[in-house]
Amino acid sequence: MRVLLANDASPHSQAAAAYLMAIPFRKPIDVEIVSAVMPLMFMSSGISDMPADLGAFLDEERNCVKERIEHEADEIRKSARRNFLHGVRTRIPVGPPATELLKVAESTDTELIVLGAVGHSALDRVLLGSVSDYVATHADASILIVRPKRDSERPPSLTKVIIALSGAAEDHRMIDWLKQLELRPNVEVHLVRVLRLETLYRQDIRQTASKYWQAFRREAQQQILDFETQLQAMGLNTETHLVESGHVGDALIEYAETHGCDLILTGDSDSGLLTRLFMGSTSRYVLRHAMCSVLIVRDKVDRQNAKLDAAQRLRQQVEVEG
Repeated sequence: MRVLLANDASPHSQAAAAYLMAIPFRKPIDVEIVSAVMPLMFMSSGISDMPADLGAFLDEERNCVKERIEHEADEIRKSARRNFLHGVRTRIPVGPPATELLKVAESTDTELIVLGAVGHSALDRVLLGSVSDYVATHADASILIVRPKRDSERPPSLTKVIIALSGAAEDHRMIDWLKQLELRPNVEVHLVRVLRLETLYRQDIRQTASKYWQAFRREAQQQILDFETQLQAMGLNTETHLVESGHVGDALIEYAETHGCDLILTGDSDSGLLTRLFMGSTSRYVLRHAMCSVLIVRDKVDRQNAKLDAAQRLRQQVEVEG
C-alpha cells in the first residue's frame, strides 16, 4: 500500500505519524512524507526584514523543512516493526499545501492519505483545519484523519473500531480494508448500521409500523450478520448493532462516544453525483464532529469515473444552454 503522510511540524501531524506506525498492516507499506513550502506571493515594503533575494529565502526554507522531515523519516524507520516498511521517502513541493498534497497523491498513485486534525473544540471539529478539510473532500484516495484522545498527546491504539455500514457497495470495501490489518484478538470491531427515520409529520411512526420497514430492518440485520461471519472467521471480536435514528451522522458519533471507540470506518458514496464527487454528507458530518479518528474508505476508480461523468454532464449542459 502506498501511503502519503502529511507533515507540517505541528503536534497534529506528529500524532498522525505515530498513529500510522501503530496500524498493524499485514503487508509492508510504502510511505511518502510530504511537507509543502508556501511561496511568498506578496512583498510589502513596510516589512523591514523581508529578504531581498526571495529565491535564497525559499531555498533556506526548503532546507529547514528537509531536515525536519528527514528526521521524521529516520524516526519512522527506527520505530517500524519488522517487515512493516517497503520504504520511506520524503518530498517537499512548493505551493499551497492542500493543492500540493493532492498533486503528490495523484502522481504517486497513493492509496491512503494520513493527516492530523486540528483539535477537539467545537470550532476545531467543524473546521478540521483548512488543509485537512480540503484534502479529505477532494482526494480520490482513502483518507485517515487522526484525532488523538483529549487527555493524552499520544494517539489512541486500535482497541475499538466502528464499521459504519450503509447497505451500499462501500460496505464490502470497508470489510476488505479491515482484512488488510492484523488486528489483535482483543480488538473490538463494532458493525453498526443506522436506519434513518423520516420524522416529518410523524412519518416515523407510520414508517416503523409498515410491513416495508420491517422487511427493510430484517434485510439490514441479515447484512450485518453476514459481515460478522466474515470477521469472526478472521478471529476478530465483533459486536453488531442496528440503530434507528433521524440523523445517521449523529447516531454514529453518539455510538462511538458511548462505547469509547477510537476509530470510525465510513464509506463515501451518499446518493447523487455531486456528493460522490466530493464527499458524502454523512462522511463529512462524521469527519467534522467525531471525537475520535476517522477513516474514509474510497474506491479511486469510482471517484475518478464520477469526476469524468460530472465533467461530461457539465459540458452537455453548457452546450444546451449555449
